[in-house]
Amino acid sequence: MAAEVILRAGHSVTLYEKYLGPGRKLLIAGSSGLNISNASPGRAFWLNYRGFEQHFRILFENFSPESWLNFVHHLGIETFLGTSQRYFVDGMKAPPLLNAWISRLRQQNAQFKYGQELIDFSTEPQRPVLLKFRTQEGLVEAAHFEAVCLALGGASYAGNETPLRWPAIFRNKNLRFQEFRASNVGWEIEWPEAFLKEAEGLPLKRIVLETPLGKKSGDLMITHYGLEGTPVYHLGQPGSAFLDLKPDLSEEVILKKLRNIKENLAPLRKIKRQLSLCPAALALLFHGTPKEILNDLDLTVSRVKKFPIELKGPRPLEEAISSAGGLAFEELTSQLMLLRFPGIFVAGEMLDWDAPTGGFLIQGCASQGHFAGCGIVDYLR
Repeated sequence: MAAEVILRAGHSVTLYEKYLGPGRKLLIAGSSGLNISNASPGRAFWLNYRGFEQHFRILFENFSPESWLNFVHHLGIETFLGTSQRYFVDGMKAPPLLNAWISRLRQQNAQFKYGQELIDFSTEPQRPVLLKFRTQEGLVEAAHFEAVCLALGGASYAGNETPLRWPAIFRNKNLRFQEFRASNVGWEIEWPEAFLKEAEGLPLKRIVLETPLGKKSGDLMITHYGLEGTPVYHLGQPGSAFLDLKPDLSEEVILKKLRNIKENLAPLRKIKRQLSLCPAALALLFHGTPKEILNDLDLTVSRVKKFPIELKGPRPLEEAISSAGGLAFEELTSQLMLLRFPGIFVAGEMLDWDAPTGGFLIQGCASQGHFAGCGIVDYLR
């Protein structure tokens, strides 16, 4: 996206990529359905971003979700709004979007160099920016530029690169850096063994998760180690949490429905007949509730509305959809240029910000790329 803005301003652009092909993380993101933005309105949208608040307020004024969607449409890629407020590309896959975008950049005479890993940078008074790259053959090559945008990525999906190599470049220059940590990742829970035998791999459908961070509706997946899914990605933190297994009905309404059943059935049998709970929710009630509670209708219904769970901790960074942490905003100008290295701009997951899944991550990166591109154009004037 930075290249788009810079090319449009009439400058030449070369894109350097560590891997042998472009868009690796975009392709990974699209492996399960590529959602590229979110329909949350106004302030509710940018409040999903955790980091330097003032930056995000300005960021989406500069390049809004509407601007990003229009850009995608101009590439010839259609989108649609899903029921979860996420915008998806038609076909749900990343390659058509990526291929159309690369083709557009090539038509504007952008140059691509693959298998080139950044290993150092510096700035000089006479020839502004010097970058050094290591090639796939292990050779070191240097090149000078008027300005650059670094978009080196976060620590998610790093593969065998442990630890991630590029942060050392910044640490060696005494630039402040927050260590990467897992974000949008599953959380560990000690499930009863009998529950796992019945429910592992099943979804908890249409629930509400409540933690001290707030409430979030959606679906969760039961795993052998705990839970996966958007609600726990958004709100996970160690300690007590609660599940509302039937959020569309109040406790009073549920009790009235169940008391209207005239047959002499156990509370759980009445719940199964009347509430249309998913199999995972019924299994959770049966295996995770003391018998003395299951024998009492009022207490069992209270359990449906506020089922207690204990979140032990997040899964490892290697399993995370994204990472929090990165280069500190205090090292940057308001246009995302390094204060101590004029002409070097940064964008994307390498910066210390975070957002939930649901289109917010890709939107944030696209908007930051546009923002950094605008900064470079201003810098070159």
